[in-house]
Amino acid sequence: MKNLFTPDILVIGGAHIDRIGRSTARLEPGQSNPGSLHRTVGGVAGNIAQALAKLDWHVALSTITGQDSDADLLREKLLAAGIDLSLITTSFDKTSASYTAIEDRNGSLIAAIADMGVYDSYPSEEIMGCLSEIPQQTCIVADTNLPPKALETLAENKGAHKLAICAVSGPKANRAASLLDKIDLLFCNEAEAAILAQEYADLSALPGILMDEGVTSGIITKGDAGITAWQAGTIWHRPAPPVKVTSSNGAGDCLTACILHGLLLGTPFDEALTYGMAGASLALMSDQAVPDLLNRPMLDSCLADIPK
Repeated sequence: MKNLFTPDILVIGGAHIDRIGRSTARLEPGQSNPGSLHRTVGGVAGNIAQALAKLDWHVALSTITGQDSDADLLREKLLAAGIDLSLITTSFDKTSASYTAIEDRNGSLIAAIADMGVYDSYPSEEIMGCLSEIPQQTCIVADTNLPPKALETLAENKGAHKLAICAVSGPKANRAASLLDKIDLLFCNEAEAAILAQEYADLSALPGILMDEGVTSGIITKGDAGITAWQAGTIWHRPAPPVKVTSSNGAGDCLTACILHGLLLGTPFDEALTYGMAGASLALMSDQAVPDLLNRPMLDSCLADIPK
């Protein structure tokens, strides 16, 4: 019988509820500040999955949650987004992950608490279950919220699947350090790239070092300085488009999702970078990590405004 589970892409990693508190006036430390609190789906994998679903791809997500109200809300919102949740697993003794942030009125991050302990209990055998369910050559993107053993299992057994890895923080970037020659596409910022390359002084050397370590394609985000990307020995530098920033939350995840969108469409790598920059711009101009207005026509309309 034909396998009816045919996602275009499988996303594995952190998906949880974000609680974002934003001051409506200049934030005063140590004081009670007027503002608003919003709950949304977050996490690197959660944001990427949502963005790809908005771009009309069939997305499957695998993560681990607790048995609590956050898990219920997460499932409700992801199902409403059209994301396949059949590969989500549950911890019976840990609470769901959560991210709580305080932002100034301009969207700048003041402080945040990331309660991500449940992700360390993601079982490596779940990886084998995911691989057995998806069709051959399905694209896979995983973030380094996964524990090292799960990432290793994924990289060692990916077979014909193309594997993209997203570093989620400096401390967790090292979880991918021993797998660089098995990664088809790496997404990271400069700090994470420096950790993986063990080069903290000459940032311009990072793409060359990572290529020497076996990463054939990659993107390094550099904030206001744009991105540096490489594939098969060719390096591109793209400036950040001039936009009025409302919030930087989720911009890197939208960039990742929209580059993957371009690659899934079959566009050349350098053109896929333009999709990514357009997606990041939409996120930066929105107070949502994954903007409601993100869709294929809107993304396509932004491409001409992206500097190359």
